[in-house]
Amino acid sequence: MRSGVVVIFGFLFTLVGCGPGAIHFMREGGEILDLPKIESQFEIKKVWRRDLGESYSNTNGLLSPFITGGEIFAAEPAGRIFALSEATGDVLWETNLEKDLAAGVGVGSGVVIVATRDGEVVGLRTNDGSEYWRAQIGTEILAQPVISGDLVILRSGDGQVVGLDVDSGKLLWRVRRSVPALSVRGVSTPIIIDNVVLVGFASGRLSGIDLWSGREQWSVPIFRPQGSNEIARLVDIDSDPYVLGDSLFIAGFQSKITALSISSQTINWESQISTIRSLGSVDQVLLVTADDGEIFGIDTQSGKTLWTESGLQNRGVSGPLGIPDLDQLVVGDYKGNVVILDVNTGEMVGRDKLPGGAVLKIYALTDSGHFLVLSENGALSAWAIQ
Repeated sequence: MRSGVVVIFGFLFTLVGCGPGAIHFMREGGEILDLPKIESQFEIKKVWRRDLGESYSNTNGLLSPFITGGEIFAAEPAGRIFALSEATGDVLWETNLEKDLAAGVGVGSGVVIVATRDGEVVGLRTNDGSEYWRAQIGTEILAQPVISGDLVILRSGDGQVVGLDVDSGKLLWRVRRSVPALSVRGVSTPIIIDNVVLVGFASGRLSGIDLWSGREQWSVPIFRPQGSNEIARLVDIDSDPYVLGDSLFIAGFQSKITALSISSQTINWESQISTIRSLGSVDQVLLVTADDGEIFGIDTQSGKTLWTESGLQNRGVSGPLGIPDLDQLVVGDYKGNVVILDVNTGEMVGRDKLPGGAVLKIYALTDSGHFLVLSENGALSAWAIQ
């Protein structure tokens, strides 16, 4: 087992072997660009803010909220889980497991799923937060749990994919895949297409697993390691696979973005952009934040780069959130700045600095022009573009 902190291409992060290791990076290495002056055409207005508890300054996982039916299910690293009103941020219920959490939050079939750092998975009832079941699965879950019908799909850092019964936590199946001795800490969240669980691994391979039986139906190399040492050969698929129409987009660290046709199972195009951040889109524009903080707009049909915005390089830029109704996208940086860009040109058209430290991730809310920000200090806040 090995672990160590390295700087590659000016990017600060942690590499791990088969065990846990800290990861906390809010900016890339190298010279930090000052924020360019922007003549703001839009205002970012706070709707509400809710401090959940422990910050992310000393943890190595991200607990993504789940938004559904006018409610937000969220968690904080020290073990508290919440149901909030999407409209007001008011707490509908709160449960404290008093155990550090490694992954969450998954919601579906009336159950809220989180995973603890000691390999325990906990199911809570969505209506009141009461405990439904617990299951010890013997590995640390790192990806946000996914619920499909009667199954809970879990993804660990050591190459395991696990299927549990949503009503009991009973283990239904387990798939094990070997992973490189050295990899970037973190894993992508599985997605489900036509009862097939798609999982990207640190080896650069994409696997299709039957949802019900857990049988691995296929495994193909999307990215191939290159280079003369272990660091140079990293090709982790840590960005969540992204579906848009018939296209499936896979992004890899130190690699590229590959667009696949779901129906024909063929490669449509490839773009030489490396990222481990989440992807976004507006209409036929794929939105990408590269590992160095550059932001790209890419034509989803051809793979052609439509525009590039380099003004936020080395500022720990979050994955982009597209806002289709406004033809805009929003990103955040390691200082808490939120920037609005025009999706057709990449031009920065507005910005504001939010309290709470670095912007870890931005999520879409139901109302047009509204979005949710998870900040480094553990706060959730809702904002509207006006």
